Amino acid sequence: MKKILLLFICLSTVYAYSQYAEEDVLNYIDNYSKLAVQSMKTYKIPASIKLAQAIYSSNAGQSKVAREARNHFGLLCNTEYQGEPYYETSDRSGNCYRMYATVEESFQDHNLFLTSRPRYESLFQLSPTDYRAWATGLQACGYSINPEYAERLIAIIEKYTLTRFDKQGMSASNVETQVAESQSQQVAESQAVAQSTTKPVTEAPKQTPKTQESVQSTTTSKPKRTYDNGMEPDTIINGIEVYIQRGKHTNSSAYDNRPIVNMNVFTAQPNEYKVSYFPYTKRDVYENNKVKFVIAKKGDTYNKIAKEAQLLESDLRIYNDAPDDYEPILNEVVYLQMKNTKSEVSYHKLEMADSFRYLSQKYAVQLKTLIKRNKAPEGGYTVGSLICIDCK
Repeated sequence: MKKILLLFICLSTVYAYSQYAEEDVLNYIDNYSKLAVQSMKTYKIPASIKLAQAIYSSNAGQSKVAREARNHFGLLCNTEYQGEPYYETSDRSGNCYRMYATVEESFQDHNLFLTSRPRYESLFQLSPTDYRAWATGLQACGYSINPEYAERLIAIIEKYTLTRFDKQGMSASNVETQVAESQSQQVAESQAVAQSTTKPVTEAPKQTPKTQESVQSTTTSKPKRTYDNGMEPDTIINGIEVYIQRGKHTNSSAYDNRPIVNMNVFTAQPNEYKVSYFPYTKRDVYENNKVKFVIAKKGDTYNKIAKEAQLLESDLRIYNDAPDDYEPILNEVVYLQMKNTKSEVSYHKLEMADSFRYLSQKYAVQLKTLIKRNKAPEGGYTVGSLICIDCK
């Protein structure tokens, strides 16, 4: 049976940017810069970008996922991954991460992750020494939902002068090839101008000067965003296209035709649950397992809902086990108070793309309680596995 993908909208990059010692970063650079340089020589991924992504995602090698799973880029399990899973529960997500035997395997898997997906093709048209374009390009292509992701990478690269490794990654043959291509292009352009002009040879062809605006638009243009299956996903998790399963809560057939479902998000309609009294908001409030909630509308954020309910956004995110970079989708259930520890439901039979966070929201039972009640079997969870919600 297929191993179930216990995923949640929680990138390693969501939690990764925390405080770590300067010494940790310097040691990380010493230990893994050679892997980054080799990646650049072989796969044309800038060494500076490679190192910055690894430092950011792994907390300079100090995160639990990096230490125990040798996963330095926070890559999550998905349908194509056939390796050993690693479940991280300390960040409240219950995420399934890819596990590697060595750090080298993690670097190599990340190389293949970027080079094998059409959505990142535009990056490899950029100069391998233009780290700024690569950083903004990664964000534009949907590598991270963190709106500050590009800025974080650029800050790390500039603080630790990681561009010095780009020079090492540009081997002599790379440089010679680029120079030759550049010269050939210049010759071709010159020939084209000579053939098209009717002016005397003694008169130099006029050139339209580039305005500051045109130069700026050239340097800051973002690559066109493409998707593996030609359909725009609901969101993107660490480069993985995510199509959210809402089939149980809508009559629309649009979602039934989605070719990929990576995760379930618990949504609801107003007529499904009992109306409840909550005096601090004008929104309609409902109740699930004696826990009050609202249903997210289009354009809602946790900050907006928190203000309308006279709550702190940080508390609202804790109630819903939502990382800082995640916002609710349309019709998603958002709890206004801490979820329960008890439930009238004893077990849940796992379906593809169920996560512990999804079950926590569905049954209004605290995530940490569910994780504590369930110890992963030796072969991992599979579709059809029984999860204890409140088993007696």
